[in-house]
Amino acid sequence: MANIGTEAGNFFQTDQEIAKQKLKAEKYNYTLGDAVKLSSKGLDLIVVDTNYAYVAESGFIAKRINLKTKKTNKLFKGHTGPVTSLALSDNGSVLWTGSWDKTIKKWDTNTGECLLTLGGHTDFVKTILLVGDKLYSGSSDNHIFQWDISVEKPICTNVFKGHSRPVESLTLSSDGCFLFSASTDLTIKKWDIEKKSCVHTFLGHETSIYCVKAGDDEIWTASADKSVRRWNTETGAVDTILTHPDRVKSLVLAGPYIITGASDDLIRVWDVASGKLESTIDGHFDEVSALAAVGSTLYSVSLDCSLRRWSITASALKEYNDQLLNKEKKKKEEKKDSGLTEEEERELAELMSDDDE
Repeated sequence: MANIGTEAGNFFQTDQEIAKQKLKAEKYNYTLGDAVKLSSKGLDLIVVDTNYAYVAESGFIAKRINLKTKKTNKLFKGHTGPVTSLALSDNGSVLWTGSWDKTIKKWDTNTGECLLTLGGHTDFVKTILLVGDKLYSGSSDNHIFQWDISVEKPICTNVFKGHSRPVESLTLSSDGCFLFSASTDLTIKKWDIEKKSCVHTFLGHETSIYCVKAGDDEIWTASADKSVRRWNTETGAVDTILTHPDRVKSLVLAGPYIITGASDDLIRVWDVASGKLESTIDGHFDEVSALAAVGSTLYSVSLDCSLRRWSITASALKEYNDQLLNKEKKKKEEKKDSGLTEEEERELAELMSDDDE
């Protein structure tokens, strides 16, 4: 049985959790990736032409950040729970936000004014997706709502029912005819938008699926089973599995790359054609919750309360690998200088922990 911490602030935490916190403390920084510090945990992200970024935060707010000045130039405040998801409409003049407070809000991006609030879900709104004059919302109530936003007061015109657990992510097929939903019930569902029915259920992940993104005749999914998978949207077959050491929370397609963000705080850049890991970006010090790519620039938000940007040119990817290699080499040298093996260091740490109790 795991030992429980006895120091103030560590009650009800296992030794493993405390060790993980100490590791994160060692990685703490607000410099790498040209970091912009957020007021709370970053949960979702939209980047507009490398000029502005919209960020959803756990502190009940969304904000627009000028990427050149790194300053917040518009604050969207009114939710009573963490803001989980974002969508833009009307050529960027309207922002939609989904929240744990079970509502969706519509905002004027010029004034920051809340224009209306949509209620109907009975649990957290986890994801929203804009498709023409329709807004789709996925919730912890297991349902997907379709909202008609072409009218003055948007109304729910359909409810997609079929998942047995929370809906975490939504994406649209490349031809615009199908909606894909990912859920913690281990499934991805393909919905015919016109017929308003589920036409296929994808099975294969071993546990919760957090993110789904569509490509050409394919979808990519990220899961707590520590894998990312590519599925053929017609047959449901998996032809690529990218294995990670921790659960995967976010992904984005960027040219020849599929880029993933995980709970081990790392961003990984994979070659789509070969499935080969091209580069590992070590800069965040907590879970990478959302990614966006514009041209050769990658943007990331994390539970470490930061927004960061990274070049994903070939030379930059090589540099990230070199930096990580040098970091690991330095750690090995420090262990060697201590005169203890890794097992001996672990035993010493456990002994010191016992002495503190």
